[in-house]
Amino acid sequence: MDRASLFIGDNHESTFSFDETLPPLPLPELRDTLQRYYAGLRPFGTDEELAETRRIIAEFETGIGAKLQEKLKERAARMKNWLGSWWEDYAYHTMRLPLLPYQIMSMPCQLCHVGVPERPDYMLKSLARQIYHSLEFWDLVRNENIRPLSSNGGRVKYSSALYKQFYSTSRVPGEEQDHIEKHFLTKTEGRTPTHLTITGKGRQFTFNCVHEDDSILTAPEILVALQRIRSMLDYEPEGDGVPALTHDNRTSWAKNRKHLLNLSEANKQKLKLVESSCIDVCFDEHQPQNTEESSQLCIYGDYHSRWGDRSSCIIAFKNGHYVFTGEHSCYDGTVSASFATFMQLSFLEVPEPNWNEANGTKVVEVQELKFDLDDTLKSEIKRVLHEIDERGIDVIVTFEVFDDYGKDFMKTQKLHPDSFVQVLMQWAYYQMHQEIAPTYETALMRHFYNGRTETLRSCTNAVYEFLLASGNKNTTDEQLVKAFRAAVVDHRHQMDEARKGHGIDRHLFGLWCAAYENNLDIPALYDDPLYAKAGGGGNFVLSSSTLGFTPNVGFVAPMTLDGYGVFYSITSDAVYMNSTAYRDSIKSSARKFNIIFMESFRRIRRLLEQQQSDSKL
Repeated sequence: MDRASLFIGDNHESTFSFDETLPPLPLPELRDTLQRYYAGLRPFGTDEELAETRRIIAEFETGIGAKLQEKLKERAARMKNWLGSWWEDYAYHTMRLPLLPYQIMSMPCQLCHVGVPERPDYMLKSLARQIYHSLEFWDLVRNENIRPLSSNGGRVKYSSALYKQFYSTSRVPGEEQDHIEKHFLTKTEGRTPTHLTITGKGRQFTFNCVHEDDSILTAPEILVALQRIRSMLDYEPEGDGVPALTHDNRTSWAKNRKHLLNLSEANKQKLKLVESSCIDVCFDEHQPQNTEESSQLCIYGDYHSRWGDRSSCIIAFKNGHYVFTGEHSCYDGTVSASFATFMQLSFLEVPEPNWNEANGTKVVEVQELKFDLDDTLKSEIKRVLHEIDERGIDVIVTFEVFDDYGKDFMKTQKLHPDSFVQVLMQWAYYQMHQEIAPTYETALMRHFYNGRTETLRSCTNAVYEFLLASGNKNTTDEQLVKAFRAAVVDHRHQMDEARKGHGIDRHLFGLWCAAYENNLDIPALYDDPLYAKAGGGGNFVLSSSTLGFTPNVGFVAPMTLDGYGVFYSITSDAVYMNSTAYRDSIKSSARKFNIIFMESFRRIRRLLEQQQSDSKL
């Protein structure tokens, strides 16, 4: 695996060449979705609850649901993706909570895998390399030279549209609803912003990232600029901390942003520079000692120096640890994983720069961005920072590597690795809490026009049967293994169905949006207690996703107070995991969950191997 074969295309095929040719997002038949929906409820309801839900579903199907389905059909007739902007608008942009720590995606950059020193004395050099390789990725995207995504020998093609929201994009706050502002353009579309922004100790700086001939700066040239900025941060007073305003609730930040813009024309120009820069970097003064500490600090850390609205950001800790963060409404974790893989391969394959070249380079002009502030905004900055300090660390983040085995062993059992992990994850929860959990897993939908994700309700009936069997003292090892295998196979089938467009939640979400936008009463289906009990309306207790088959893994906060976020990647011989839980929950514990999760891996291996041994006798 090298970056050229994975990422760099030829001159005959644009990064976005597949996008307009992809099939429309399927709109399922209403009856099919409702049948799948009811089947997914069965593990969670009593006989009485299920009977009441059947009545509600029947009324919905023949009444308001049929009318809403017709509206979706009309929408699908004029749009290749009938979901359109609804997903961003209503799943993300109406939420009023601060983005950090509740809505941001984070992915620790594990430089240890590629032999890059994580030390304070090498930090500026490693950051210069980070920025240089990020600029390489940016340059490939703007020249449309990233290889378009496909699988199965090119038979399945994927959308690359979300790459355009990775750079030069911000989520702009609104008093009631946010929106995405995109400034990135490919070269065929026009001129895109070529400056980056760097923040630290409450101050913000910018410099241009390309030469006069449009080639990107070299790592030594970037290093010189970083040394100048770092010197100013070390020997000059802290700044006003304007970025802290972005970590307020979205309504308050919208009002303060409007006030900031109205204070002066200079503020408008500087805000545009901040929100449109191709790359955003944050100097964070903390010094995490390992990947888990980096994961935790990246969603807390130096709030006075993080512009929280940016679609992507490189968090650079003072001792050479890094984390990539992303605003989730702009793109999904698969884009983050692709970028992180490109960066790691770049560190691995591209030789160490000749840092002596820094002595003879032309000095890059660095500009500090100082906003005009009045007493109101100065007071608001202090208030936000005080509230952040008062809140403390309320999302607990853990990082674990289970290295007893990985996907190689799972494949010897003829079991799909992701489904294998999903069933064990739910088994761990069941053992810890003595109950099942409504479980969300991301299903990739980028093989459809502007597709993003679907929800797989991962606690299938077969998984439920396995969990019940595991809690029954009369279940033999042979029966438990058989139930486990059946659960894994069924999970894989359900994932394949979801990815074909035969899911549940995006269709139900679209029906809700159709009612909302047409000023109709929200149907009783969405008020049914069993709807929320099974995870509907963002009530999934286990929120999970696989990030693929490299060591790169990331995380977001859990969906519910007593829930968990469980995110993992699977290599040949290990499973990498970021787990999250809320500090204020009296029920959940990410660390205890991880212990039981990893022991479940060990136990199932013993059982599988024992059954294989017994079958040979």
